[in-house]
Amino acid sequence: MGVQTWVDYQGSFAFPERMNVTIVPQARGPPNTEFYVNPKTGQLVPDWVPPDNAEVTAALQRFLDALMPYEHMVHPGYFNFPPPNQIPEDLLMPFKDFVKKYNCSAAIPRLWDSTASGVGDTMNVPTLYALQGSGYIMARTFLGQAASGVPSSGRVAELYEKVADFLGSDVLFETMVLTTTRTARGVTLRVKNPQGKTSCIEAKRLLLAIEPTSQNLSPFDLDKTERDVFGKFKFPTSYVGFLRHPSLQNGFSYAVRTTSPESYTYLDFPTAPVVGRLYYLSGTNALYRFIAVGTEKDTSNNIKKVISKHIKDMIEAGTLPPSNGTVEYAVFADHGHMHAHVTAKELRAGFIQKLYSLQGRKNTWYTGAAWSGQFSTVLWKFNEELLPRLIQGL
Repeated sequence: MGVQTWVDYQGSFAFPERMNVTIVPQARGPPNTEFYVNPKTGQLVPDWVPPDNAEVTAALQRFLDALMPYEHMVHPGYFNFPPPNQIPEDLLMPFKDFVKKYNCSAAIPRLWDSTASGVGDTMNVPTLYALQGSGYIMARTFLGQAASGVPSSGRVAELYEKVADFLGSDVLFETMVLTTTRTARGVTLRVKNPQGKTSCIEAKRLLLAIEPTSQNLSPFDLDKTERDVFGKFKFPTSYVGFLRHPSLQNGFSYAVRTTSPESYTYLDFPTAPVVGRLYYLSGTNALYRFIAVGTEKDTSNNIKKVISKHIKDMIEAGTLPPSNGTVEYAVFADHGHMHAHVTAKELRAGFIQKLYSLQGRKNTWYTGAAWSGQFSTVLWKFNEELLPRLIQGL
């Protein structure tokens, strides 16, 4: 429902291959007929036409060319990010301004519909975070410059199952951290499993791979320095899954667009909370994959209401045929807070340097998209660079 394919990044497929997971090209079905809908009314956006393939390809190449000078600063992590007074303005300006500057607007609808919508207010965040959510990786994929694939089983979960088998009893599943003591001498965690059994874990060093929200970090006895840094992050929320509704028709997909003049020049897109896309998958009783983005305060229940209203509005507007049915979720997955980002002002104040200064503090290290990028393979490469630092001196 979430990750659809892996895109190779600097030999990162070596990781699944190490775990005996065979990578094959992703099988794709026939394209759907696409409709473009105003999320505020459910009506079709009049005369909205996507750019043709030639325009998209040329714009994607201009987009990638413009980003190339900065790749070493941001991928696979921010190890080489410049000091505040040397950050390129291209990375700080609102993404919309970057797109205008490099004349690559024709590339944006494809990027937005794939992964960029997850950033929330995509066109107005600093370009740094737009490219981490849908930059080098997606541009190279669409241009055919990077190999992509999935496990031969068709299940990306296979990799993590193989890792779990490899680690064996060292993995504690569905275990909640209750309290933590982190000192210069080591780390102690008290944890509880679903059956209520508590255990004590003692380690020399701790690696956290969770989204650094205040709720996630609450058991980890943060000090003021850590709270001040993590408290700067802003997060949209992401939701994916499969649904059915009798008004949704086989072979069609529905993407959302605004009706502003800039929408027609591919510079304006809806902001959260919004159903980014309803994409027909298969079956006579149409099964649709949905992608929805919420604000930091949204919950699964809120987003389910947004989805139901979106479909109801399309029916009332005549975009969908009427029916007496309701939304039926085959699966609904709350991916929680994602796309951690800060303002350009915070970046100019040295946020990245403050964030990375926490690596190793109180024997605690961090990995995840907030420290790297929003793609699995980029994160695997980040871990290759991080882990030697983590174990140095042990």
